[in-house]
Amino acid sequence: MTSDIIFWQVIIFFTDHKTSLKHERFRVENEVKAMIMKHIKLLPVAIGPHVNIRELETITDNKQEIIHFGEYEKPDTVSTRIWHGTAIT
Repeated sequence: MTSDIIFWQVIIFFTDHKTSLKHERFRVENEVKAMIMKHIKLLPVAIGPHVNIRELETITDNKQEIIHFGEYEKPDTVSTRIWHGTAIT
């Protein structure tokens, strides 16, 4: 009997600015695809006003999973939102 349960690892990716240069975007997208094949999920967490959300959309298959906070968010709020954002669908 084989098990159909798949275990995922989650990497929480914090950023407060751009994640890559334009010429590196293709490489980043390929790395993310390789991680997905290995059942590794990236959870992007953006902090502050200088984050490029469109760039973060390239590292997740669900744009609604991008978590964005203001610059002066309370740590309890951040941790609670991240905890709820790690649900694997």
